[in-house]
Amino acid sequence: MEEKLHLQGISVKRPYLFSIFIVVTISVVNLVSAGLGTALPQLPPTLLEFIAELVLALLATVLLTALRSWRNAGFHALPSLKDVRLYWVPVLPLLPVLIAVVTGMSRMRVDEVAFYLVLACLVGFAEEVYFRGLMLRALVSLGLWRAAVISSVLFGVMHLQNLLFGADLAGTLLQVAYAAAMGFGFAAVTLRTGVIWPLVVIHALIDFAGFATSGETIMGDVSAADVAVYGLYILMFVTYGLFMMRSGRRLQAQDQFELHQFSQVPQRATPRRQP
Repeated sequence: MEEKLHLQGISVKRPYLFSIFIVVTISVVNLVSAGLGTALPQLPPTLLEFIAELVLALLATVLLTALRSWRNAGFHALPSLKDVRLYWVPVLPLLPVLIAVVTGMSRMRVDEVAFYLVLACLVGFAEEVYFRGLMLRALVSLGLWRAAVISSVLFGVMHLQNLLFGADLAGTLLQVAYAAAMGFGFAAVTLRTGVIWPLVVIHALIDFAGFATSGETIMGDVSAADVAVYGLYILMFVTYGLFMMRSGRRLQAQDQFELHQFSQVPQRATPRRQP
């Protein structure tokens, strides 16, 4: 049976420039939010982060609509129900902390739980749209590996901006490495399925789990145990991404918009009619 890599690309003339545009947009929003915190120090960092993520989510919505790229960005049904099995690795970080999440939620007020849940949804939506829905697809014309690596590295580096909201340096650097590895794994599965909405949900759940267990939105001091756990997840996502990318090596870009496997079902030649 013929197999296809169902990935729709975003048609842009300058993929690198488009990627820089995304990075600059996110940076400007975060810098303005941090500046607002400096001007109004009474505002808590969590509120500033919420404002930034809300603006980024709205801008992502406007951008997708303006480009008419909701479907191309990955908001459509999975090509096959069998593809659900590809998401078991991204879900793994949630499993060990389920009890801790429930415990953390029990200590929060209802409004706090709602706040963190909405914030996690905004983060999941905005980051997946910008990095897997737009940037990854714009870079696909340059090659699958290049698209996956560049988008994931930039995704990790962008987490340095958490320092603007008071994050610990060591914790932020650990988060940068973790985000880059997770981004690589997410990019690989996106290249296989062409869909990002499951990753939006998973991303939001992972972030909400972190908010609920720590009671904050930024990483504080990290312990040796934190380094060990994050190191394990980094190794897991990198290995997962490499496996997914290598298993798709038979797939090639047929054009800028849709990628197919090298092994195509032979087509019968249509006989020409005799005059």
